[in-house]
Amino acid sequence: MKSGPGNKLQGDLRGADFSGQDLSGRVFSQADLYEASFAGASLKGAEFLNCTAERANFEGAQCQRMQALNTNFYGANFAGADLSDSLLRYCVLARANLNDAILERVTVTLNCNTFERAQLDHESAARLAFLFSRAETPLRLRIRQVLGEREFQRLERIFAE
Repeated sequence: MKSGPGNKLQGDLRGADFSGQDLSGRVFSQADLYEASFAGASLKGAEFLNCTAERANFEGAQCQRMQALNTNFYGANFAGADLSDSLLRYCVLARANLNDAILERVTVTLNCNTFERAQLDHESAARLAFLFSRAETPLRLRIRQVLGEREFQRLERIFAE
């Protein structure tokens, strides 16, 4: 394990146990976090930059305002984690467990995040569906053109309730 300048961690951290630790504001850069445990940890404002966090355990972690860029969370466990106000760009979340995760105001990039076979409870699935329904995709823009702005906004209000 290498510790870079300030709060930066990088290198081989496979299987590391960060459970219950306060890692707020820490930066994980090009770190291999395969099967690392962050269960119950505080990761408020933490950054994951170009990391591999396959099968990592974030169960019950406080991940508010976390930022992840180009990070692979394949099969990671985020059950019960609070991801409020987090930003996930160019990340993989395939087979991730997001059951009971708090996904308030999460920002994801649709063209590059993968949620294939992710485990979601009903509420988390509804929140992600709502988030994706608000993205300005080419299809959404075309539907808006066909329906007209007024009808489109009426339908948005109905589905937002």
